[in-house]
Amino acid sequence: MDDEVVTDAVPMGGHRVAVRFRDGFAGVMDMSRYLEYPAYASLADPRVFATARAVDGTIGWCDGNIDVAPEVVREEAVAF
Repeated sequence: MDDEVVTDAVPMGGHRVAVRFRDGFAGVMDMSRYLEYPAYASLADPRVFATARAVDGTIGWCDGNIDVAPEVVREEAVAF
C-alpha cells in the first residue's frame, strides 16, 4: 500500500521508535521483542539503536543495513 511509507523515524528510550507515515499516521513502535532475533541483536546497544531513521520508506539502522518492513511497522505502531 502506498500509505505504508515511513517518512520520519526518531529513536526514543526503551527501544521505541516514533514514526510518521506518508498519510500522516503517527505512532510508536516498541522494538524490545525483536532484540532476541540475531538480525536485530545489535540494536540492544543504545549507540546503535540511536541511529534509527527513516530509510527507503521504513525504519532503518546502520545506514539501512537493519530495517523492519513498513507494513510491520504500521501494524505494530501504537498511535499517539
